[in-house]
Amino acid sequence: MDTLEFTDKLHNYSKWRDHLISTINLYQDWRKRYNMDNPHASNTINHILNSLSHDRVTLAFVAEFSRGKTELINSLFFSQTGVKLLPSSPGRTTMCPTEIFFDQSGTSYIKLLDIESRYEETSFADLKEDPSRWKRIYMNVDDPAQMQEAFKELVAVKSVPREKAQEMGLFNEREAAELGIIDPETVEIPVWRHAIISFPHPLLKAGLCILDTPGLNALGSEPELTLSMLPSTQAIIFVLAVDTGVTKSDMNIWTHHVLSTSNANKQGLAVVLNKIDSIWDDFTGEAGYEESIRSQVKKTASVLGIQEDLIFPVSAKQALIAKLRQDEKLLSESRIAPLEHYLSENILNQRQKILLDAILRDIGFLLKESFTLTEINFNNHNNQLEEFRKLDFENQGAIEKLVQDTKLHEAAYFRNLNHFKQSREQFREKLQALLEALEPSTFDRAIMTHKVQIDRSITTHGMKQGIKKLFDEYRELLGVCAERAEHAKAFILEMHQQFDTEYGLKELKPTVFEINDFLGQLEELLATGEEFRSSARTIMTKKHSSPESYFRQ
Repeated sequence: MDTLEFTDKLHNYSKWRDHLISTINLYQDWRKRYNMDNPHASNTINHILNSLSHDRVTLAFVAEFSRGKTELINSLFFSQTGVKLLPSSPGRTTMCPTEIFFDQSGTSYIKLLDIESRYEETSFADLKEDPSRWKRIYMNVDDPAQMQEAFKELVAVKSVPREKAQEMGLFNEREAAELGIIDPETVEIPVWRHAIISFPHPLLKAGLCILDTPGLNALGSEPELTLSMLPSTQAIIFVLAVDTGVTKSDMNIWTHHVLSTSNANKQGLAVVLNKIDSIWDDFTGEAGYEESIRSQVKKTASVLGIQEDLIFPVSAKQALIAKLRQDEKLLSESRIAPLEHYLSENILNQRQKILLDAILRDIGFLLKESFTLTEINFNNHNNQLEEFRKLDFENQGAIEKLVQDTKLHEAAYFRNLNHFKQSREQFREKLQALLEALEPSTFDRAIMTHKVQIDRSITTHGMKQGIKKLFDEYRELLGVCAERAEHAKAFILEMHQQFDTEYGLKELKPTVFEINDFLGQLEELLATGEEFRSSARTIMTKKHSSPESYFRQ
C-alpha cells in the first residue's frame, strides 16, 4: 500500500522547515561575519529559530462521545503501528483531553494530571510546568501489549459521591436528567484531568501534534480545559456520526465552540461524517447507498451552514481495518482518501503560509536593513576610492581639503551618534512605560480582586455584575496600554523618518506594536463570558462552582 498523502506532505513540510532553519542560520552567520549584528536583530532571529525548531502542526479532533473520533485518529495516523494505538471501543472512550506529540528528548511516555487538581486555583499553564504534579508512565515501543495497557489510563473512570462531583463542577442535574440519570448517589468521573503522550511515530517526529478531546457535553467531563486549547490549533476536525445525525449536543459544540474558534483564528476546518458503513442497505444496493450519503452530506451542510465540500463522509472503522490488512479495495470503500487530501493540501499549506508571513515580517525587515546598509557602505567606499584615484599627491591643497572633509565627516558622525543615543534613550523610556502598563501582575491582580467579589456574590445577577466590572477594568488597562503604544509608535516613526532623510534608508519600514487586535480579543472574551453566564449549564450548576469554571475558561 502506498504511503499516505498526508504523511508525504508532512514530511515535505518538515524538510522545508529544516531548510528554512538552515538558511536563517547562514544569514545570522553572515551578519556576524560582516559586523552587522546587534542585540535586537540577534534576539529576533533567535526567537524565530526557536519557534521553527518547536513548531508543530496541531490538529484538534472534537466530537460528542460515540462518534468514532478516536478510531478516526487511529485510522488516519497510527495504522502503521499494527494495533489500535489509542483505545477505541463502542460507547464512551477518551475521558480527558489528550495531547499526542514527539518529545525531542526521545523518551516515550504518558503523563497524567489527576482530576482533583480542579479543586485548585492554580492555572493549568502553571500545572503543566510542574513535573511533580504529573504521573508518568514510561512506554516500551517494542512491546505493543505494554503500550496498550498504558493507554488504558486514558479511559479510566471512578465513582465519587455526587456532592464531590458537584464541588469539582463535573455534574449538573439537567444534563444528568437528559441522560436518564435522576438523583444519583454517585457520579462516574474521569480519573485524569489531562494526558500528554510522547510517542516516536514518524508523523509526530515530523512535527504533528494531535489533540484528542472527550465528549464536551458528556456527564462528568471538563469542557472548559479542552475549549481553552482549541484556539492554538491549526485545524479543527469536527466529527459527526451518520447514525445519529446532528444532535442538539453536536449543534451546541459546533455553534459555541468549533465555529466561533475557527472563524476567530482563521483555522482550517473539516467536518467528518463518520460511520457511513452503518447505512448500507442490501435491498437498495450501491445506488441507494450513494444516494443516502449524498442526502446526509446535503442535510448536514444545511444544518451547519457550511459548504458541502467541507464535509467528508468516511468509515473510520473500514479505513483502519483496510490499512491494518493492506486491503486496497476496503480502503477505497472507506472514502478516507479525500479527507487525507484535504488535510495535506489545505491544512499544511495554510500552516506554511502562516510561518512564511511571520518570517517575512521579521526577517524581511532585517534583510532590507542588511541590503540598505551594505549598499550605503559600498557606495561610500566606492566614492572614497574614486577620490583617491583622482587625487594628485603632489597637490598639497587637495590633500588638505581631503583632511578637512574627513574631519567634517567625523564631527557629523559624532553629532549623529549623540542624536541616536538620545533618541534611543527616549524610546526606551516610552517602551518601559508601555511594558509597565502590560505587566502581567497588574492584570492578575485585577482578576484575583474581582474573582473574590464574584465568589461572594449570592445571585447570578451579582456574578454578572462582577464579570462586567472585571472587563471594564480590563478595558481601562488596555486603554492605557493602547495610549502608550500609540505614543511609542508615533515616536519611532518620527525618528525613523529623520534617519531616512539623513541617511537615505528609504527601504526600512519599522515594525510597530499594534494593540487593536488584543482589544478585539477582549471583546470576544467578554462575549464568551456572557454566554457562559447565561448558559443552562451555568444556571443549573451550583453557584460556588460557576466562578471556578468561568475563570478556568
